Amino acid sequence: MFKNIHLRKSPLLQEQPGLLHGFFGMPDTKVIADDPKLFAAQSRYVAKKMQVSKSRLIFLNQIHSAKVRPVAAKWASVPANADAMVTDQRGLALAIKTADCAPVLLADVEAGVIGAAHAGWRGALAGILQQTVLHMTFLGAKSARIVASIGPCISQESYEVGTEFAEEFLQESLINAQFFLQPSPPKLQFDLAGFCAHQLRELGIKDCQIDATDTFFEKKQYFSYRRATQSGESGYGRNISVLCLPR
Repeated sequence: MFKNIHLRKSPLLQEQPGLLHGFFGMPDTKVIADDPKLFAAQSRYVAKKMQVSKSRLIFLNQIHSAKVRPVAAKWASVPANADAMVTDQRGLALAIKTADCAPVLLADVEAGVIGAAHAGWRGALAGILQQTVLHMTFLGAKSARIVASIGPCISQESYEVGTEFAEEFLQESLINAQFFLQPSPPKLQFDLAGFCAHQLRELGIKDCQIDATDTFFEKKQYFSYRRATQSGESGYGRNISVLCLPR
């Protein structure tokens, strides 16, 4: 179906010994976003690049929640309903699907513990990142050793929201006002990646890095739900972000 998929790497995660990762976007050739064969082909490609069998490329049924699932082996039947995974098992590749939401990959390589989270605005506000770090500590990680990379997602410039959207964040904390700009009232622009990074730093993690790639703007590199919706397209595809401690 295609030969290559656009890939970005995190310099921060690349510094971690023995860690494999990737933020995979769109194939290098034109594809139909809602082709039912596309995601299966993407998964096979990603599994090969991550040096694991397709059965050990672990996905979730993402539900925009704060639910985290520990993973010790491939799912027995269907994927779990959750928005983050953590594991201390080598050879499992934790995979997150996004199309504007923020994929967040976390690792404490000294403890041999990794996590992967799908942080849409609902999940981020509900505490998906706090819960991911907490579940990593249950497996022996320490927040002061955890590094995190926030992958390609919709940028603040492209993420226009209404005042009612901002009110949900401000009800949580007035500090969250810093993640909203108002270049053309009454509309606002939300900084999803900045909000996620702030949450992680508040948790005391060692380091956090943001990939500045805008999924909405980079129409030849990454799938975007908002871009597809505004263009009246029938489907929008999925980007795949993966983290693995190989055997």
